[in-house]
Amino acid sequence: MTALDYLISTVWLSPFLYVTILLLGKAYNMKKRRRARQGAKNNIEKIIFQIPTIGNVQMVNKTFQTVKGYNLPVKVETWVIIEECDTHKDEYVADKVVVVPASFECEDLYKSRALEYARRLRQKMIADGTLSPNYMLFQGDDDALPSKEFMEEGLTVDADIIIGTIAPRAKGVLATVIDYERCVACGMFCNFFTNIEEPIWAHGEGTCMTSKVDQTVSYDLSDYSSNPKIKLISSEDLFYFQKASLHGFSTFNSEKKIYIIPPLTFTDAVVQRRRWMWGQLRILRYKLLPLRNRLRIGVFGYSGLWLYALSTLGVPLKYLGLINIPDAVLPFTYATLILWFAIRGYTIGKIMGWKHAIGGILASYVTVTLNFTLQVVGFIKGDPKKFEVIRKQ
Repeated sequence: MTALDYLISTVWLSPFLYVTILLLGKAYNMKKRRRARQGAKNNIEKIIFQIPTIGNVQMVNKTFQTVKGYNLPVKVETWVIIEECDTHKDEYVADKVVVVPASFECEDLYKSRALEYARRLRQKMIADGTLSPNYMLFQGDDDALPSKEFMEEGLTVDADIIIGTIAPRAKGVLATVIDYERCVACGMFCNFFTNIEEPIWAHGEGTCMTSKVDQTVSYDLSDYSSNPKIKLISSEDLFYFQKASLHGFSTFNSEKKIYIIPPLTFTDAVVQRRRWMWGQLRILRYKLLPLRNRLRIGVFGYSGLWLYALSTLGVPLKYLGLINIPDAVLPFTYATLILWFAIRGYTIGKIMGWKHAIGGILASYVTVTLNFTLQVVGFIKGDPKKFEVIRKQ
C-alpha cells in the first residue's frame, strides 16, 4: 500500500473515531453534570443577561421578555449593548442600556469591542460598590434564545464557563439543511473537547460564565500577540472561551438548547461562514492563541473540510485503480457509512426531533456538500476585515 492508500483508508474509517468521540463526550457531560455548584441559589445574587446588537430592537425585546418569564430562582437583569450611533436607544425594553462611546478604544473591534466595554463597565461598577460580584453572566446574540433548561444548568453545574448546544429553528428547507451540520458538530466535537477542558469552538449565541471569569478574562489580544496593529474582529466567542480555559477556568458544554435562526438565504450563509472562517484563520495566522490551541482549531475545527475533500476524492481514485484499498478493509468502510448516518441521525434528532433526524440522514450528502461549498466560497472571497451581519428575519 502507498501512503495515499493508507490515508484514504484512514479517512474512510474515521466514523469509528467519531462514534468514540460521541460516546466519550456523553460520558464526560454526565460526569460534569453530577458536580453541582454548592449553594448556588444562595451565593448567586443576580443573573446579568446581555445581548450586543445593531438596532435589532424587536428581537432583543422579545428575547428579554421570554427570559424574564422563565421564573428562574435568581433575579434576571437584562443588559443590551449598543453603539453610540444607534438611533433606537429609547426603544429597548431592558434593565440597562449600555451605550459604547465612539471614543472607546481597545484591542478589539465590532462585537468584541462592545463586549469588552460592557465587561470593563462591570469592573468599574464593582469597584464603585454599585454591583455585587456575586452574579452570573449569560450572554447571547440578538437572533438567539437560551432555553430555560440551559440557564438552570448554568446556575447549578460546577463549571466556570459554559456553552449550550445549538438548536436551529426550522426556517425553510435550504436554511434548515445548512445548519444540520451545527447539530452534528455540537453533539460530537463540542461535547467531547469542551468537557475534557480542551475546547475548540464556543457559541456567542449562548454562553454562561461566573463573575470571576468576567472580571478576570478580557477580549484583549496582548496576552498572545505583541503586534498592536492586530485587532480581534470576529470569532470572539471562540477566542474568549479558549482564553478563559488557558487562565485555568473550567469549561462545560451543556446539552441544553440555544435556539437560533439559521441563515435565511445561501448568500447569508456564505457571509456567516466566511466571517467564522476568516476569524479563525486570523487566530491561526497571527498566532493569537498558543500552538496547542491553534492545532486543535486547525486539525479538528477544520476536519469536516479536509475529511470531506479526501473521502470524496477517494471514490474516483478507487474506481480508476489509482489507490488500492485492501479487500479486508472494504467491509469496514461500508460499516462506517452506516455509522456515519447513525451519528448524524442521533445528533440531529436529539436536538431537533425525529422528523429532522430522518431528514438529516436523507440530506446528509447535500448538507455536507453545501457546507463545504460555503466554506470554499467564503475562503475565495477573502478576509472581509469587518464584522458582517446577516438578515435576522
